[in-house]
Amino acid sequence: MRKLQTNAAGTFIVTIPKEWAKGLTLHKGELVQVELEENDIVISPTKTNQISQSKPLNIEDFKDQKILELCITASYIQGNDITEIVSKSKIDPDQKRWVRKAVDGLIGVEIAEDFANRLVLQNLIDPSKFQLNELLEKFAETSKAVVQDAIRALAVADLSLAQDAYERGEQSIKVYRLLMRLALQAAKSKNIRQQMKLQDISNVIIKIIAIRELGRMAYYAMRIAQHVGEIENKPDDQIVSIIQKLTKISVEMQASSLAALMKKDLATASSLVDRMVQVRKLYESVYPLISKQNERSALSLSLIIRDLRAFAGYAVALADDAVLGVFEM
Repeated sequence: MRKLQTNAAGTFIVTIPKEWAKGLTLHKGELVQVELEENDIVISPTKTNQISQSKPLNIEDFKDQKILELCITASYIQGNDITEIVSKSKIDPDQKRWVRKAVDGLIGVEIAEDFANRLVLQNLIDPSKFQLNELLEKFAETSKAVVQDAIRALAVADLSLAQDAYERGEQSIKVYRLLMRLALQAAKSKNIRQQMKLQDISNVIIKIIAIRELGRMAYYAMRIAQHVGEIENKPDDQIVSIIQKLTKISVEMQASSLAALMKKDLATASSLVDRMVQVRKLYESVYPLISKQNERSALSLSLIIRDLRAFAGYAVALADDAVLGVFEM
Protein backbone atom coordinates (compact mmCIF):
# COMPACT_ATOMS: atom_id res chain seq x y z
CA MET A 1 0.00 0.00 0.00
CA ARG A 2 1.22 3.51 -0.86
CA LYS A 3 -0.18 6.84 0.33
CA LEU A 4 -1.03 9.49 -2.25
CA GLN A 5 0.66 12.83 -1.60
CA THR A 6 0.56 16.23 -3.33
CA ASN A 7 3.20 18.79 -4.22
CA ALA A 8 2.89 22.55 -3.98
CA ALA A 9 1.09 22.73 -7.32
CA GLY A 10 -1.51 20.19 -6.19
CA THR A 11 -0.22 17.35 -8.41
CA PHE A 12 -0.64 13.88 -6.91
CA ILE A 13 2.53 11.93 -6.18
CA VAL A 14 3.07 8.26 -5.28
CA THR A 15 6.38 6.52 -4.52
CA ILE A 16 7.44 3.03 -5.62
CA PRO A 17 9.63 0.61 -3.65
CA LYS A 18 13.37 0.94 -4.25
CA GLU A 19 13.57 -2.81 -4.98
CA TRP A 20 11.11 -2.45 -7.88
CA ALA A 21 13.15 0.33 -9.47
CA LYS A 22 16.34 -1.67 -9.01
CA GLY A 23 14.78 -4.79 -10.53
CA LEU A 24 13.69 -2.79 -13.60
CA THR A 25 17.09 -0.99 -13.75
CA LEU A 26 15.37 2.37 -13.37
CA HIS A 27 17.39 5.37 -12.20
CA LYS A 28 16.59 8.84 -10.92
CA GLY A 29 15.56 11.20 -13.71
CA GLU A 30 14.53 8.49 -16.21
CA LEU A 31 11.17 8.74 -17.92
CA VAL A 32 8.38 6.26 -17.24
CA GLN A 33 5.06 5.83 -19.04
CA VAL A 34 1.90 6.38 -16.98
CA GLU A 35 -1.43 5.18 -18.38
CA LEU A 36 -4.97 4.64 -17.17
CA GLU A 37 -6.27 1.15 -18.03
CA GLU A 38 -9.92 0.87 -16.94
CA ASN A 39 -9.64 1.44 -13.16
CA ASP A 40 -5.91 0.80 -12.91
CA ILE A 41 -2.98 3.20 -13.11
CA VAL A 42 -0.14 1.47 -14.98
CA ILE A 43 3.46 2.71 -14.71
CA SER A 44 5.85 1.20 -17.27
CA PRO A 45 9.53 1.80 -18.12
CA THR A 46 9.96 3.55 -21.46
CA LYS A 47 13.12 1.60 -22.28
CA THR A 48 12.57 -1.89 -23.66
CA ASN A 49 15.57 -3.82 -22.34
CA GLN A 50 14.56 -7.40 -21.61
CA ILE A 51 14.84 -8.56 -18.01
CA SER A 52 16.31 -12.07 -17.89
CA GLN A 53 14.44 -14.57 -15.78
CA SER A 54 16.00 -17.68 -14.29
CA LYS A 55 14.78 -20.94 -12.81
CA PRO A 56 16.92 -23.31 -10.70
CA LEU A 57 16.14 -27.05 -10.75
CA ASN A 58 17.73 -29.44 -8.25
CA ILE A 59 18.58 -32.69 -10.05
CA GLU A 60 18.07 -34.70 -6.85
CA ASP A 61 14.35 -33.91 -7.14
CA PHE A 62 14.11 -35.80 -10.45
CA LYS A 63 14.54 -39.55 -10.60
CA ASP A 64 12.42 -39.86 -13.73
CA GLN A 65 13.47 -38.64 -17.19
CA LYS A 66 9.97 -37.66 -18.27
CA ILE A 67 9.35 -35.46 -15.23
CA LEU A 68 12.70 -33.70 -15.68
CA GLU A 69 11.96 -33.05 -19.37
CA LEU A 70 8.50 -31.70 -18.48
CA CYS A 71 9.98 -29.31 -15.88
CA ILE A 72 12.64 -28.03 -18.27
CA THR A 73 9.95 -27.50 -20.93
CA ALA A 74 7.70 -25.74 -18.41
CA SER A 75 10.56 -23.40 -17.40
CA TYR A 76 11.08 -22.53 -21.07
CA ILE A 77 7.37 -21.94 -21.76
CA GLN A 78 7.04 -19.76 -18.65
CA GLY A 79 9.59 -17.39 -20.20
CA ASN A 80 12.72 -18.16 -18.20
CA ASP A 81 15.87 -17.24 -20.15
CA ILE A 82 18.11 -19.25 -17.83
CA THR A 83 17.32 -22.70 -16.44
CA GLU A 84 20.01 -24.01 -14.12
CA ILE A 85 20.24 -27.74 -13.35
CA VAL A 86 22.23 -28.20 -10.14
CA SER A 87 23.36 -31.06 -7.91
CA LYS A 88 24.74 -31.21 -4.37
CA SER A 89 27.45 -33.61 -5.57
CA LYS A 90 27.48 -34.41 -9.30
CA ILE A 91 25.04 -34.90 -12.14
CA ASP A 92 24.92 -38.48 -13.40
CA PRO A 93 25.85 -38.93 -17.12
CA ASP A 94 22.41 -40.46 -17.79
CA GLN A 95 20.76 -37.40 -16.26
CA LYS A 96 22.87 -35.15 -18.48
CA ARG A 97 21.61 -37.09 -21.46
CA TRP A 98 18.06 -36.49 -20.22
CA VAL A 99 18.75 -32.76 -20.12
CA ARG A 100 20.24 -32.76 -23.64
CA LYS A 101 17.18 -34.60 -24.97
CA ALA A 102 14.92 -31.98 -23.37
CA VAL A 103 16.98 -29.18 -24.93
CA ASP A 104 16.62 -30.81 -28.37
CA GLY A 105 12.87 -30.27 -28.09
CA LEU A 106 13.15 -26.50 -27.48
CA ILE A 107 13.75 -23.86 -30.13
CA GLY A 108 16.46 -21.33 -29.26
CA VAL A 109 17.89 -23.09 -26.19
CA GLU A 110 21.49 -24.24 -25.78
CA ILE A 111 23.63 -25.59 -22.96
CA ALA A 112 25.73 -22.53 -22.11
CA GLU A 113 27.67 -24.10 -19.20
CA ASP A 114 28.40 -27.76 -18.52
CA PHE A 115 30.09 -28.73 -15.25
CA ALA A 116 30.13 -31.89 -13.15
CA ASN A 117 27.49 -30.53 -10.77
CA ARG A 118 25.77 -27.86 -12.85
CA LEU A 119 24.22 -27.34 -16.29
CA VAL A 120 23.08 -23.92 -17.43
CA LEU A 121 20.48 -23.78 -20.20
CA GLN A 122 20.19 -20.44 -21.96
CA ASN A 123 17.44 -19.18 -24.23
CA LEU A 124 18.69 -17.08 -27.15
CA ILE A 125 15.35 -15.99 -28.62
CA ASP A 126 14.31 -12.34 -28.53
CA PRO A 127 10.48 -12.25 -28.35
CA SER A 128 10.37 -8.80 -29.93
CA LYS A 129 11.59 -10.33 -33.22
CA PHE A 130 8.39 -12.37 -33.65
CA GLN A 131 4.88 -11.52 -34.76
CA LEU A 132 2.66 -13.92 -32.83
CA ASN A 133 -0.20 -13.90 -35.35
CA GLU A 134 2.08 -14.70 -38.29
CA LEU A 135 3.78 -17.54 -36.42
CA LEU A 136 0.40 -18.91 -35.35
CA GLU A 137 -0.82 -19.01 -38.96
CA LYS A 138 2.38 -20.77 -40.12
CA PHE A 139 1.97 -23.30 -37.31
CA ALA A 140 -1.57 -24.09 -38.46
CA GLU A 141 -0.38 -24.49 -42.07
CA THR A 142 2.24 -27.01 -40.94
CA SER A 143 -0.27 -29.30 -39.19
CA LYS A 144 -2.61 -29.00 -42.19
CA ALA A 145 0.21 -30.10 -44.52
CA VAL A 146 1.12 -33.01 -42.23
CA VAL A 147 -2.45 -34.33 -42.32
CA GLN A 148 -2.81 -33.91 -46.07
CA ASP A 149 0.51 -35.60 -46.84
CA ALA A 150 -0.26 -38.45 -44.44
CA ILE A 151 -3.57 -39.20 -46.19
CA ARG A 152 -1.90 -38.83 -49.58
CA ALA A 153 0.60 -41.44 -48.39
CA LEU A 154 -2.30 -43.69 -47.35
CA ALA A 155 -3.91 -43.42 -50.80
CA VAL A 156 -0.75 -44.53 -52.65
CA ALA A 157 0.81 -46.72 -49.93
CA ASP A 158 3.89 -44.47 -49.70
CA LEU A 159 5.47 -45.26 -46.33
CA SER A 160 8.37 -42.85 -46.88
CA LEU A 161 5.93 -39.94 -47.32
CA ALA A 162 4.10 -41.00 -44.16
CA GLN A 163 7.41 -41.07 -42.27
CA ASP A 164 8.34 -37.63 -43.58
CA ALA A 165 4.95 -36.25 -42.49
CA TYR A 166 5.39 -37.79 -39.04
CA GLU A 167 8.84 -36.26 -38.59
CA ARG A 168 7.54 -32.83 -39.64
CA GLY A 169 4.75 -33.31 -37.12
CA GLU A 170 7.31 -33.98 -34.39
CA GLN A 171 9.15 -30.79 -35.30
CA SER A 172 5.92 -28.78 -35.14
CA ILE A 173 5.61 -29.61 -31.44
CA LYS A 174 8.73 -27.46 -30.91
CA VAL A 175 6.95 -24.56 -32.61
CA TYR A 176 3.97 -25.08 -30.30
CA ARG A 177 6.23 -24.69 -27.26
CA LEU A 178 7.76 -21.54 -28.75
CA LEU A 179 4.30 -20.10 -29.41
CA MET A 180 3.23 -20.74 -25.83
CA ARG A 181 6.42 -19.13 -24.53
CA LEU A 182 5.95 -16.02 -26.68
CA ALA A 183 2.27 -15.70 -25.77
CA LEU A 184 2.95 -15.97 -22.04
CA GLN A 185 5.74 -13.41 -22.32
CA ALA A 186 3.33 -11.08 -24.10
CA ALA A 187 0.79 -11.60 -21.33
CA LYS A 188 3.37 -10.54 -18.74
CA SER A 189 4.88 -7.57 -20.57
CA LYS A 190 3.15 -4.60 -22.15
CA ASN A 191 6.33 -3.74 -24.07
CA ILE A 192 6.39 -7.18 -25.67
CA ARG A 193 2.69 -6.90 -26.56
CA GLN A 194 3.38 -3.63 -28.34
CA GLN A 195 6.39 -5.10 -30.17
CA MET A 196 4.26 -8.05 -31.30
CA LYS A 197 1.46 -5.67 -32.35
CA LEU A 198 -1.04 -7.29 -29.99
CA GLN A 199 -3.93 -5.14 -28.82
CA ASP A 200 -4.20 -5.83 -25.10
CA ILE A 201 -4.04 -8.53 -22.44
CA SER A 202 -7.50 -9.96 -23.24
CA ASN A 203 -6.44 -10.46 -26.87
CA VAL A 204 -3.32 -12.31 -25.69
CA ILE A 205 -5.36 -14.59 -23.41
CA ILE A 206 -7.59 -15.61 -26.32
CA LYS A 207 -4.49 -16.27 -28.41
CA ILE A 208 -3.09 -18.52 -25.67
CA ILE A 209 -6.31 -20.57 -25.68
CA ALA A 210 -6.20 -20.71 -29.50
CA ILE A 211 -2.59 -21.92 -29.44
CA ARG A 212 -3.65 -24.76 -27.15
CA GLU A 213 -6.34 -25.82 -29.65
CA LEU A 214 -3.90 -25.64 -32.57
CA GLY A 215 -1.38 -27.56 -30.51
CA ARG A 216 -3.87 -30.39 -30.09
CA MET A 217 -4.50 -30.38 -33.84
CA ALA A 218 -0.75 -30.57 -34.48
CA TYR A 219 -0.53 -33.53 -32.10
CA TYR A 220 -3.32 -35.42 -33.87
CA ALA A 221 -1.82 -34.59 -37.28
CA MET A 222 1.44 -36.20 -36.16
CA ARG A 223 -0.40 -39.28 -34.87
CA ILE A 224 -2.35 -39.65 -38.12
CA ALA A 225 0.96 -39.77 -40.01
CA GLN A 226 2.29 -42.31 -37.51
CA HIS A 227 -0.70 -44.62 -37.97
CA VAL A 228 -0.54 -44.33 -41.76
CA GLY A 229 3.06 -45.51 -41.55
CA GLU A 230 1.87 -48.67 -39.82
CA ILE A 231 -0.24 -49.77 -42.81
CA GLU A 232 1.82 -51.75 -45.31
CA ASN A 233 -0.86 -52.34 -47.97
CA LYS A 234 -3.17 -49.81 -49.59
CA PRO A 235 -6.71 -50.06 -48.10
CA ASP A 236 -9.84 -50.53 -50.22
CA ASP A 237 -10.60 -47.61 -52.52
CA GLN A 238 -13.94 -46.97 -50.83
CA ILE A 239 -12.28 -46.61 -47.44
CA VAL A 240 -9.60 -44.31 -48.84
CA SER A 241 -12.22 -42.17 -50.60
CA ILE A 242 -14.24 -41.62 -47.43
CA ILE A 243 -11.09 -40.85 -45.39
CA GLN A 244 -10.03 -38.33 -48.05
CA LYS A 245 -13.43 -36.61 -47.77
CA LEU A 246 -13.11 -36.61 -43.98
CA THR A 247 -9.64 -35.08 -44.28
CA LYS A 248 -10.78 -32.39 -46.71
CA ILE A 249 -13.57 -31.26 -44.40
CA SER A 250 -11.32 -31.35 -41.32
CA VAL A 251 -8.56 -29.17 -42.79
CA GLU A 252 -11.15 -26.77 -44.24
CA MET A 253 -12.64 -26.47 -40.75
CA GLN A 254 -9.22 -25.66 -39.33
CA ALA A 255 -8.58 -22.98 -41.96
CA SER A 256 -12.04 -21.43 -41.50
CA SER A 257 -11.85 -21.36 -37.71
CA LEU A 258 -8.41 -19.72 -37.78
CA ALA A 259 -9.61 -17.15 -40.32
CA ALA A 260 -12.63 -16.45 -38.10
CA LEU A 261 -10.31 -15.91 -35.13
CA MET A 262 -8.01 -13.53 -37.01
CA LYS A 263 -10.79 -11.55 -38.69
CA LYS A 264 -13.26 -11.71 -35.76
CA ASP A 265 -15.81 -13.25 -38.13
CA LEU A 266 -18.77 -14.44 -36.05
CA ALA A 267 -20.73 -15.89 -39.00
CA THR A 268 -17.88 -18.16 -40.10
CA ALA A 269 -17.18 -19.26 -36.55
CA SER A 270 -20.81 -20.25 -35.93
CA SER A 271 -21.00 -22.24 -39.19
CA LEU A 272 -18.26 -24.65 -38.05
CA VAL A 273 -20.60 -26.47 -35.68
CA ASP A 274 -22.77 -27.62 -38.61
CA ARG A 275 -19.75 -29.05 -40.42
CA MET A 276 -19.03 -31.30 -37.47
CA VAL A 277 -22.25 -33.15 -38.36
CA GLN A 278 -20.67 -34.05 -41.72
CA VAL A 279 -17.57 -35.32 -39.95
CA ARG A 280 -19.61 -37.62 -37.72
CA LYS A 281 -21.58 -39.00 -40.66
CA LEU A 282 -18.43 -39.85 -42.60
CA TYR A 283 -16.87 -41.37 -39.50
CA GLU A 284 -19.91 -43.59 -38.93
CA SER A 285 -20.08 -44.62 -42.60
CA VAL A 286 -16.45 -45.74 -42.84
CA TYR A 287 -16.20 -47.53 -39.51
CA PRO A 288 -18.13 -50.71 -40.59
CA LEU A 289 -15.93 -50.97 -43.71
CA ILE A 290 -12.76 -50.72 -41.64
CA SER A 291 -13.89 -53.49 -39.31
CA LYS A 292 -13.77 -55.92 -42.26
CA GLN A 293 -10.03 -55.39 -42.81
CA ASN A 294 -7.35 -57.57 -41.27
CA GLU A 295 -6.80 -56.94 -37.57
CA ARG A 296 -3.63 -54.86 -37.87
CA SER A 297 -4.92 -52.63 -40.67
CA ALA A 298 -8.30 -52.26 -38.98
CA LEU A 299 -6.64 -50.97 -35.80
CA SER A 300 -4.47 -48.42 -37.62
CA LEU A 301 -7.36 -47.22 -39.82
CA SER A 302 -9.62 -46.90 -36.77
CA LEU A 303 -7.00 -44.72 -35.08
CA ILE A 304 -6.66 -42.58 -38.22
CA ILE A 305 -10.38 -41.78 -38.45
CA ARG A 306 -10.58 -41.26 -34.68
CA ASP A 307 -7.73 -38.75 -34.85
CA LEU A 308 -9.28 -36.99 -37.86
CA ARG A 309 -12.51 -36.59 -35.90
CA ALA A 310 -10.53 -35.19 -32.97
CA PHE A 311 -8.69 -32.80 -35.35
CA ALA A 312 -12.07 -31.51 -36.57
CA GLY A 313 -13.34 -31.29 -32.99
CA TYR A 314 -10.50 -28.98 -32.01
CA ALA A 315 -11.27 -26.87 -35.08
CA VAL A 316 -14.73 -26.32 -33.55
CA ALA A 317 -13.06 -25.43 -30.25
CA LEU A 318 -10.93 -22.90 -32.13
CA ALA A 319 -14.13 -21.47 -33.62
CA ASP A 320 -15.42 -21.04 -30.06
CA ASP A 321 -12.25 -19.07 -29.31
CA ALA A 322 -13.03 -16.92 -32.36
CA VAL A 323 -16.44 -16.12 -30.87
CA LEU A 324 -14.73 -15.06 -27.63
CA GLY A 325 -12.46 -12.83 -29.71
CA VAL A 326 -15.44 -11.07 -31.25
CA PHE A 327 -16.78 -10.15 -27.82
CA GLU A 328 -13.48 -9.50 -25.99
CA MET A 329 -13.42 -6.41 -23.85
